[in-house]
Amino acid sequence: MYLFLAILSFVFLLISLRYNWWRIPQSYKKTRVLMYHSISEHIKNEKFNKWKVKPQDFEKQMNWFYKNNWKSFIISELVKLDKIPEKSFVITFDDGYEDNYLNAFPILKKYNFKATIYLVPNQKTNHWEEKNTSVLSNLLNEKQILEMQNSGLIEFGSHTLSHVNLSTINDEQLLNELKKSKEEVEKITNKECEAFAYPYGKFDDKIVQVVKNVGYKNATVVKRGLFEQNDDIFTIKRVGILGTESFVDFLLKITRIRNKL
Repeated sequence: MYLFLAILSFVFLLISLRYNWWRIPQSYKKTRVLMYHSISEHIKNEKFNKWKVKPQDFEKQMNWFYKNNWKSFIISELVKLDKIPEKSFVITFDDGYEDNYLNAFPILKKYNFKATIYLVPNQKTNHWEEKNTSVLSNLLNEKQILEMQNSGLIEFGSHTLSHVNLSTINDEQLLNELKKSKEEVEKITNKECEAFAYPYGKFDDKIVQVVKNVGYKNATVVKRGLFEQNDDIFTIKRVGILGTESFVDFLLKITRIRNKL
């Protein structure tokens, strides 16, 4: 009997370490800004699968938000709200993968959910990931971007011209990456580009100031966290949703922000 209880306790401890159910649930008055990348099937033995959420998993996640009466916003709406309602969330996609149109967009339309997509404009593939993936992915083309924008559900922001780590370049290059990418997104959409996402989540005070100077109205980072009314809108924290985690992980991230140690 003692051995059984000891084994049971050990198993319970292991489960609690892997799935942090014991963390304090976060208030639904705080907004969940979700960070996605690709919505596509996995490739066998591909480490980039971490950034690929399977379409059926994305559907399940959106269905959960819909059934639990969550309200979606684009990021540029959220930061302008006088009062953020409970159960508010923002869907963001980094890089602008073609599968955002092929696989995510039909699901977003089904549930009437909004999203912000950060483009690396005028690029054909995610070539910056050559060392991290065996197969490069196509990015959105102009026709797809305009169809998504015309739905009224999708906002397009910038993710720089070349997906460069902004902390590694000089001031002239920094200005060019931020200013030109904003202009290129605006050429495609014929709308002001208000939103920006820092590639790799890399930023400092100087980078933030240039983001402001060139005319962006908000910016998101990779650092984990929730958004509250008076937070800095140029360093908005997000909750990363990964393709290699379970639905239990997803629920823990939404309710407790952290799913494991």
